[in-house]
Amino acid sequence: MTNDAYNELLIKWLDDLTTLCERKGEEYANSDDRLANFKRNGAALGLPPETVLMVYAGKHWDAVCRYVRCLRSGQEIRTAEPIDGRVDDLINYLLLLKALLFERQQSLLERTDNVQSVVEGN
Repeated sequence: MTNDAYNELLIKWLDDLTTLCERKGEEYANSDDRLANFKRNGAALGLPPETVLMVYAGKHWDAVCRYVRCLRSGQEIRTAEPIDGRVDDLINYLLLLKALLFERQQSLLERTDNVQSVVEGN
């Protein structure tokens, strides 16, 4: 695949992923907080939201691994969902993980700033 062909596909894929993220995010979050699903289920299970995300993403990763194993062994590939959809879902989960990491880092920075203010007497 040429660089130009890849770049054209990348633009299309990013557009498709944006649509997918918006559609699924509204459906699953059921809140203004896009990450609410992971937080809600994490709280119910006593787990960090990142762990919940890992479990959800794991089923898609398992499907991708199975697909690759079938390719390697020459077995017939049977999937309930197209493999492209599994890859899209994994990318979506990685973006959601990035958002969880961003929130966690922001929260840590805010706490550090608050401690610094208390130490300085502000």
